[in-house]
Amino acid sequence: MENGKKVLVGVTGGIAAYKAPGVIRRLREAGYEIEAMATEAAFHFIPEETLAIAAGDRVHTDKTWWEQSGRVEHVTLARWADLVLIAPATADAMARVAIGLGDDLLSATVLAGAKKVLWAPAMNPEMWSNPATKRNVETLRSWDHSFVGPAEGAMASAEEEPGVGRLAEEAEIVAAAKKMLSDSSR
Repeated sequence: MENGKKVLVGVTGGIAAYKAPGVIRRLREAGYEIEAMATEAAFHFIPEETLAIAAGDRVHTDKTWWEQSGRVEHVTLARWADLVLIAPATADAMARVAIGLGDDLLSATVLAGAKKVLWAPAMNPEMWSNPATKRNVETLRSWDHSFVGPAEGAMASAEEEPGVGRLAEEAEIVAAAKKMLSDSSR
């Protein structure tokens, strides 16, 4: 890859998962080497094949985590990535990491020493403003994790009132990733 930087894109189980291939495509166009990882819940919203095509390779999942490959996948991925970008990041994914649960590949990878972590939250406004979510975000920030978004606007469900919780726009997520990757002090 042109710039030599490696980004591991983690996709979690929210409706905004359908936007992940666009983020991956933009990162690849910017010259980053990409690997994709997804939680099992992500596949309720986007096919694994779609993520694999966008990333140009297979998707790392809880199933691949337990393959007998002779490597410890969560440690290997954490060491490989210059940046772990979780987009979309659900309240569940942030909570799992914030309380130290490492029982899925995504949370285990982040906890296994990821160099830089960027969360792009997406959830309904009530979940985003919930005290538990706020506490988890503050915990992650105290670990030098960064955030992009969420944005304000119409939500995916027609039943939801507009509010803060939308996934940030692709360009904003990619700009935040580029900034983190060019910042040598972090």
